[in-house]
This record gives sequence, C-alpha cells and structure tokens, in this order.
Amino acid sequence: MVTYPIDCTLVTCELVPELDSDDRLLLCELKKRGLSVSIGVWSDPRVDWSASRLCVLRSTWDYHQRHRDFMTWIERVSSLTVLRNDPQLLRWNAHKSYLRELERFGVPIVPTEWLPQGDRATLQELRQKRGWPEIVLKPALGAAAHDVTHVRGDAASLAAGATRLNGLLVKTDVLVQPYLKAVVEYGERALIFLRGRYSHAVVKKPFDTVLIVGGATSLIEATAEEIAVAIQATAALPRVPLYARIDLLRDDAGGVRVSEVELIEPGLYFAAHQPAVRDFADAVVAELERARRTTSCETPARLSPRSS
Repeated sequence: MVTYPIDCTLVTCELVPELDSDDRLLLCELKKRGLSVSIGVWSDPRVDWSASRLCVLRSTWDYHQRHRDFMTWIERVSSLTVLRNDPQLLRWNAHKSYLRELERFGVPIVPTEWLPQGDRATLQELRQKRGWPEIVLKPALGAAAHDVTHVRGDAASLAAGATRLNGLLVKTDVLVQPYLKAVVEYGERALIFLRGRYSHAVVKKPFDTVLIVGGATSLIEATAEEIAVAIQATAALPRVPLYARIDLLRDDAGGVRVSEVELIEPGLYFAAHQPAVRDFADAVVAELERARRTTSCETPARLSPRSS
C-alpha cells in the first residue's frame, strides 16, 4: 500500500507563494481537521508532487502566460498523484473555446465572434455585421480581465481597438463580444459550485484585473433564473468538478448569459460566505477518501456532457 507524507497540497503560483487570504481560510480549516497540508508553487521544480495524496489547484493565476508549460505540468503531476480539478477539465477549460461547446449544448452564452490566431479582422465590419455599438475583445487564453479591451464607438477608441485586436491575433485566438451595459449597471454575478452543488454568489467588479481575492466582494442573492442557467452550465461539463465558478451577465434584453466557466483557478470567495470553507473542506476529505480506495489510475471519461 502506498503511503503519502502529505494528505493534500494546495497549488498556487509565484505571485502568491503562501496563498492569498481567501485560500488561507481553507488551509486553516483543513489543518483543523487533522490533515497534513502543504502549499506548492506549480512552476517550482523543487516540489515533490508525488509526496501528496491529493493536489488541489487554487491560485495558479499565471497559467495562461505559460500555457504550454502548464499543460505539461498537468500531465506530469496527474501521473504522480490525484489532481483536482480533473486533468481533462483543466485542459478543456484552459482555452475559451469551451464556451462554443457549451453553446452547442444549449447553454446561453454571451454572443461571440470567434477569430482564429493569425486572422486579420476589421472591427468596423464586425460591428456592422452584428449590430454591436460597443464591443469587448478577449484573448482565448486569459485570466480575470487581463488583456480584455472595451472598445467604444468613437473613432479614437475604434482605432486603438483595431490595433489591440491585431496585436492579440498575432499570439492567440480572440473572442469578440458585445459590450453589455449590465456589466456596470447590474454587475457580473459569480455563482460558486462545490461538488456540483450551488453554494453562494457574489457580484464582481467590472473589468477587474486584480487576481487576489479579498474580503470586500459583496455576497448577493442569485435569482432563480441565474441559478438555473448556472446549473445548466455545470450539467454540460464532462464530469462533476470539485469546484466551479460560473460567471453570468445579463444581456441588453435582460436574459442571463454565461460569460465564463472557471474550473482552473477561480477565486471562490470564502471570506464572503464562511460556510463554503467547511463545505470545500468536506469535499477535499471526500476526495481523499476516494483516493485512498483507488488502487489504479482512473480511466479518463470522454469529453462530452454527462447524461442525465
């Protein structure tokens, strides 16, 4: 029988080598339960990932800047220990083309024009084609609102946006979306799910590039429609994630749209809803018990929606 000196390693990045304040709440809760818990920077070659029975990604916020290295790391670490979220989910979620797949399964997403790397697009043509007065540019590989650009309808903004778009297309695929007024007027709603069950929701700051999760984010009461759309999105995932954050926006007609599904390194806003810390710790304990019972590697499931 294999023995592990560490029950669980919480995986982070060089920016926050000791975790941010939100995830330290989880660290303390796990230690209170008598678990041996360590912190590991994913890009640190000195970390012995095989010493931990379970590795849980939390703050790998620079993964999009080192995408190839991160994909290699996922393959290596998942061969040494149990990695959560599941490696298939992590690979699938690393490129925003997953939104296209969700849309094919009936999940309402923010309307999107998909531009492949190397394309030479004209913003004016895109605006006329879709009838979008203002647009938002997003790299397909990105975290938070980094490299996200709001392009207004005036000539100066369009010129700057065109330069920005062509610069992005040199290095990545790009999503072009309408600017939705609700991002400021109503707010982007982030709904947290633990082991497939809805936990809580917060409202996010518009175009927020700050990655570190603090305690100032407001806990909100998600509407029944918002919860239903978020559940629809989680039901379309290839398998049940240990944790997920579904970010939602209202379109200009008031409809609920999925803007992001975060399965790699989302802030889960434990400080805004303390019971979630205990719920997540329960989920980690359940994963550890499952890992102890597992005697062979789990065969990856086909990347398709779960049957109901």
